[in-house]
Amino acid sequence: MKNIILLLLIMVSCKSYTQQTIVPLRTYTDIPEDAGYYIKDTNNELQAFEGTWKGIWNGKIFSITFKKITNKYNPTMKYNSDIIVGKFKMLANNGNILFDNTNLSDINAKIEGTGFQNITNKYLLFYVDNDICNISGDIELVFTNVSKMEMNFSYHQNPMILTADCYFYGWPQADRPQPLPRTDIILVKQ
Repeated sequence: MKNIILLLLIMVSCKSYTQQTIVPLRTYTDIPEDAGYYIKDTNNELQAFEGTWKGIWNGKIFSITFKKITNKYNPTMKYNSDIIVGKFKMLANNGNILFDNTNLSDINAKIEGTGFQNITNKYLLFYVDNDICNISGDIELVFTNVSKMEMNFSYHQNPMILTADCYFYGWPQADRPQPLPRTDIILVKQ
């Protein structure tokens, strides 16, 4: 009998430890740094972003695929959340591949969502590419029509501090790699 009671106590304590507190995706209050919180896409808003999107920038073809990841742990914020990740390809107008990270695993995607901006309907993402001298920046996505088949993609690159070990150290700004469009472009869902 003692063993049964002990087993029940262990099961109850394990269940209470693993239970998550679910809050909606558009929660704009501080979330306690607690691995028990889960910012969940309760209204399935991220589903509209999923899929492959294409647009033209400076004569180049830009293609990006977004995928929803559920219950992903954020070690910086110390909670779980639903996000989208993005993998992209940039082609020259002659079809040559300029950048392609579409074969990366979802966990290694270079673009990761951070959430919806308070007040607007913009979904925010962060881009960091360790393969291109840690180039990074912020991305804003906003649908341009009610059918959600077009979106505005806006990338804002962070200032770069180039060190001598960067392969394009000393290059003029115009000659440096541009993996993402540096101006707003309209993407169409494929």
